[in-house]
Amino acid sequence: MNLLTRTTVCLALSVAAVVHVSAQERRESVTGVVLDTSGAAVVGAMIAVESDGVRVATGQTSADGRFEVPSPPRSAVVVRVTLPGFAEATARVPESGPSGEPLQIVLQPAGLSETVTVTASRGDERLATPAATTVITSAELTNQAAGAVDDSLRNTTGFGLTRRSSSRVANPSTQGVTIRGLAGNAGSRTLVLADGLPLNDQFGGWVYWNRIPEAAIDRVEIVRGAAGDLYGGDAISGVIQLLTFSPTKPRLRVTMDGGSANTWRTSLFGGGQRDHWSASIAGEWVRTDGEPVVAAAERGRVDVPAFSNYRTGIATLRYEGNGWRASGRASAYQEARGNGTPLVTNDTNWRQVSGNASGEVGGGMWSAQVSTGRQRYFNNFSSVPVSRLTERVTNAQRLPSTFTSGVVQWAKPWSSNVFLFGVEAKGTEGTVHDTVFTTAGVANPPIITGGIESVESVYGRAALHPASTVTVIAGARADFWRSHPQEATAPLHAINFFSPRLSAAWQANSAITLRASVTRASRTPTLDELHRSSRIGNTVTLGNPLLDPERLTGLEAGVTLTRSRASARATWFWNDLTNAITNITIGTAPSQITRQKQNADNVRAKGLELEADFRPFPSLIIAAGTVFTSSRFRDEAKVPALEGNRVPQIPSVQFNGSVTWTDPRVLTFSAQWRGSNTQFEDDINTLPLDSYGVVDLYASRSLKRSLQVFAACENLFDTEYQTGRTGNPPVTKVGWPRTYRVGARVALR
Repeated sequence: MNLLTRTTVCLALSVAAVVHVSAQERRESVTGVVLDTSGAAVVGAMIAVESDGVRVATGQTSADGRFEVPSPPRSAVVVRVTLPGFAEATARVPESGPSGEPLQIVLQPAGLSETVTVTASRGDERLATPAATTVITSAELTNQAAGAVDDSLRNTTGFGLTRRSSSRVANPSTQGVTIRGLAGNAGSRTLVLADGLPLNDQFGGWVYWNRIPEAAIDRVEIVRGAAGDLYGGDAISGVIQLLTFSPTKPRLRVTMDGGSANTWRTSLFGGGQRDHWSASIAGEWVRTDGEPVVAAAERGRVDVPAFSNYRTGIATLRYEGNGWRASGRASAYQEARGNGTPLVTNDTNWRQVSGNASGEVGGGMWSAQVSTGRQRYFNNFSSVPVSRLTERVTNAQRLPSTFTSGVVQWAKPWSSNVFLFGVEAKGTEGTVHDTVFTTAGVANPPIITGGIESVESVYGRAALHPASTVTVIAGARADFWRSHPQEATAPLHAINFFSPRLSAAWQANSAITLRASVTRASRTPTLDELHRSSRIGNTVTLGNPLLDPERLTGLEAGVTLTRSRASARATWFWNDLTNAITNITIGTAPSQITRQKQNADNVRAKGLELEADFRPFPSLIIAAGTVFTSSRFRDEAKVPALEGNRVPQIPSVQFNGSVTWTDPRVLTFSAQWRGSNTQFEDDINTLPLDSYGVVDLYASRSLKRSLQVFAACENLFDTEYQTGRTGNPPVTKVGWPRTYRVGARVALR
């Protein structure tokens, strides 16, 4: 080998060595994609790359969930992913460097100790709160077998539905929420919101769950316990808020499914941003032939499936300025239902517009929201003989109503503390046109009742941090309520009340957090309770214009325990409700039971909530919960026969659980179970509803990152469980039997 050749070879070897050493000292960019448990991309997750425990690079996921962090040093590195509402996730990249395949990191929902909410602050910022709070992400909702939002929430510890009935089959006026032993009449003791606007009917307090398309829901926040200091009397047992996706990033979500009882659903959400403007549109269309609601052994010729058809739509437009922003929203909802017999139907027509604005002023953040709308509700009632062979119409009701609300608040941080002040005003006008039919089917002139209700309020709250491990929240609200009846003989109501609340949390160490709260709150009777009579089967419930507000005193104490793979929470509660508005039995005839909405002297509800979350490895979550409740009438001087009776619709034991396996590349599988022991339909405890338990299954697979197929089975063992008993002799109502559905879901962002 001559000199030139030897020189060339040496030079080539030297260059190769330098390149090899350089490659060892510097690795290629770390790339990957972050998904939620449904296989959808996660936007805005924070990425941190650590080498030998030192953070060396950071980044954020893009609109399609992808990330790229450039050239960390050569060594084994850890990629750490965080996002509020999700548990932290990590992935190791070996010392040998990337293999060319991008990382795929799946974020699991946050554990019991990690939840933060905007509901706790009544604003846009997520804050921790010394309350028993649960956050359910969009992925968790879609990874359940339930076909409606309220059915999904039944897998949450401490949450219950009035009469155990799903919104898919229940009459709207019976769609209520039971939390912490406070039920027995309506759903208005729990406030249900969607982006700050009530889903509770402003006339009656019941809940229209279907007004928000499933595809538009980003997460659901559940705060158990009175929140009257921020939200007023509608929230004396808790607050539930459905929060929809922000249109500030391009996003498209579509779900289509079909199944048993000729049930079909299409749900969609789309949105995006250009310059300072962003917009979104959401809609949902559902139809089902339904299932019979009367127990199989008691059905007669008049018992038919309870059908339901609805459509809903929401359009939002938003402008982001320099230090301020404003948005407007228009929504519409149309529903038609059958209630299980040919002559009993109801329909709802809802329209609403709202506007929001926020900005900075005086070193703090101001926000304002106004809304107005109207509703047209129709419902007829019938009488069915014991043979259940015939049916006749007894009443036909029209309930037109209008509502307006406005709220302005200002929040200011000071050091590590936050102070909040606000004013709110609400007004509702509703009229009941009740046409009574004779036994011959002749319509009498309609009976006109109703009224105008207004509430003006001021409130404030201070979130204090006297130490890094201590949080103290003190709040209060003053309400000024007026109710003007249309009936000449009904009294005018005018009452003012004050609702304070004090809560605190102490993080004793990294594994233990203690919390406690004390509260006072009041709830005024709704226009429905004051002025409307109704009928379920052969049970008639009369309105009562003489009702007074009810007053709650509540105590709560709890502990949260957290380990690396497990967390648990225990909460003791004690509620004393004076002047409790409930349905009191005033007459029992051979073919009819008559009740009236009255003020009972006192309801005492106390109990213990137990929750646990175990994650033996990242793909598997096992969760379970149990609630023990004693809710009874006490000190009953007005109606001595109620003394010691259990409050209707409250089981003494309620349980739920789930197992979820998540691997979007292979299979996502989940099983949910829930149930309760015996509860009573009535105040005199003569109509028990048997204990029950049901199991649901769900499975999905991602065919592509943006396309997923799924199958679900509700009530796997086809359990016939009781949801109500009405009339004399009583007729037993039951929940949905075993049903199946299959579908596909597209998520582009």
